[in-house]
Amino acid sequence: MRVVEDAGEADGKVGVVASTNVYGDIVKQIGGSHVDVTSVLSDPNVDPHGYESNAKNAATVYDAKLVVENGLGYDSFMDQLTSGSGSRHQTVITASKVLGVDGNDANPHLWYDVAGMPKVADAIAGALSKADSKHSADYRKNATTFKKSLQPIEKVLASIKAKDDGAKIAYTERVAGYLLAEAGLTLGIPAGFPRAVEEGDDPSPGDTLAFEKALQKHTVRALIYNSQVTDKQTDQLKKQATDAGVPLVPVTETMPPKSASYQVWQLKQAEALRTALEKSA
Repeated sequence: MRVVEDAGEADGKVGVVASTNVYGDIVKQIGGSHVDVTSVLSDPNVDPHGYESNAKNAATVYDAKLVVENGLGYDSFMDQLTSGSGSRHQTVITASKVLGVDGNDANPHLWYDVAGMPKVADAIAGALSKADSKHSADYRKNATTFKKSLQPIEKVLASIKAKDDGAKIAYTERVAGYLLAEAGLTLGIPAGFPRAVEEGDDPSPGDTLAFEKALQKHTVRALIYNSQVTDKQTDQLKKQATDAGVPLVPVTETMPPKSASYQVWQLKQAEALRTALEKSA
């Protein structure tokens, strides 16, 4: 009989695989020294929507006690990786299920839902406690610390809402959609434009024209764009925004390599948004 040790089992650590480095970082914060975390996607130049898994990924996932994924089709490559691991008493946490988000048109960038991340943290702490009850108290304590560390981000978003509730902004993709909504900001361009970009289609001429007019007439207070995925059209919109005096706010889908943590990354982006809105007031 072939015996396969679980990832991290040899050194007493719980093996965990996260679909992206965002969830990987959260798991590391909650698991501390008791976990061995592998993030399938950590390269900012790789598009998660088109990523294809490989044999190395499959082996790592097979050996893991816990898998953390996003869901909503964002990291669909994980479906194939986890399909052969069900008999190994493996726990799979899907953020979309934890947060109760579903539907074909749901925004998949759930880690920008800062207010929802405490639920994900509790789910991770619970799964780790199940896999390693000896360190359950540590997992719960670390989850509490993580949740408290989100407060500075919440304060920035609350300050934006208090001052600019209902202000119109533009974005090329819905990457930061949840964060923008929590800040009380509204979309000042046709929703069809970012939806087409996410689906890999060309936005309609009408939506593109409306987007350009919103920038040129400065009816939007900021242009938020995904700095990890840019093209000629995005560059053109950025130029039009700059020419019209509309501040630019770059955001990223995954954590940049040099980010200290999920919280530091999100706080920096929230503060950049607040600064942009102050400039365009």
